Amino acid sequence: MQTLMVTGAGGYIGSNTVDVLLAAGYRVVAVDNFSQGFKQPLELLQSKYGADNLPIYTCDLTHDGAADVMEKEPQIEGILHFAALLDVGESMLVPEKYFSNNVIGTQKLLHSAIDHKIKRFIFSSSCTVYGDIKSLPVSESEPLKEVSSAYGQTKKMCEELLMWYDRLDKMKYMSLRYFNVCGASDDGTLGDAKIETFGLMQNAVKGALGIRPFEFNYQPVDTPDGSPVRDFINVVDLARGHVAAFKHLEESDKSNVFNLGSGQGVSVLEIVNMVKKVLGADFPTSPAQSRRTGEIPQIYANADRARDELGWKATHTIEQSIQALAAFYRAHPKGWE
Repeated sequence: MQTLMVTGAGGYIGSNTVDVLLAAGYRVVAVDNFSQGFKQPLELLQSKYGADNLPIYTCDLTHDGAADVMEKEPQIEGILHFAALLDVGESMLVPEKYFSNNVIGTQKLLHSAIDHKIKRFIFSSSCTVYGDIKSLPVSESEPLKEVSSAYGQTKKMCEELLMWYDRLDKMKYMSLRYFNVCGASDDGTLGDAKIETFGLMQNAVKGALGIRPFEFNYQPVDTPDGSPVRDFINVVDLARGHVAAFKHLEESDKSNVFNLGSGQGVSVLEIVNMVKKVLGADFPTSPAQSRRTGEIPQIYANADRARDELGWKATHTIEQSIQALAAFYRAHPKGWE
């Protein structure tokens, strides 16, 4: 049984990926500082798969890059790195917080991994590294340009770190650039549990269920309905993509970059209307007092490379994502408590 480390394991994407990894027969070392993530989903997974298969460590990567954990778990063969702050708007207000956590934390993690002879690394990147793209759908061959947010810059800097470590033969990596994450585990048990969620669909479902008022926080943009167009990718599909990427990295021993997306662009207003239709709730909407900055009008993926090389593609519909999220929020209206 192979052992992998997952950082940010208690978060939305992290916990769903831990579930998929355990189901695929891996042993997972879960690492989180629990400033954004939660212990409850990991404890739930321990009860499902066994505590021996999922040890949990509280660890801040900006301190020692999880070196202590690696000392205690010498059998770790690869790392899936999700631990990052991700609020685009906040990153424009307090960029130092994002550069410290996302870039320095990643650098220290990489340093510790190299010291402990761990040579396979799956990086949770973002489509924000493409900047304000004009050619759609965007493919991995697109040259990276100036990004539109401090958050995006941290992801771009981390990718550049990984490129250098690969060039110097210190690390082989997969950088997975993904888009707007939505949905929950298929049984509705693992979802986005943060009180202040950033995902559009998450907040719209909360509005439909009466958990909290829904507000539009985007800046008007030049699209057909004036709202941003995004690629919405189900969190379980995303988790499966990480497992496929690790297997491919083992087989090829070559670093690479992949888009993980649905390949379809859907606008903010279209998503809100779909939530209303699927859940049968015509909830009120209002403009937020503070609108997000640092966002681009539209972006969606060309995911052909992931299909052809990883054997991966998105399979969940937007309707399925809405239904799974609603099941999670009905059971956890205040998130994990």
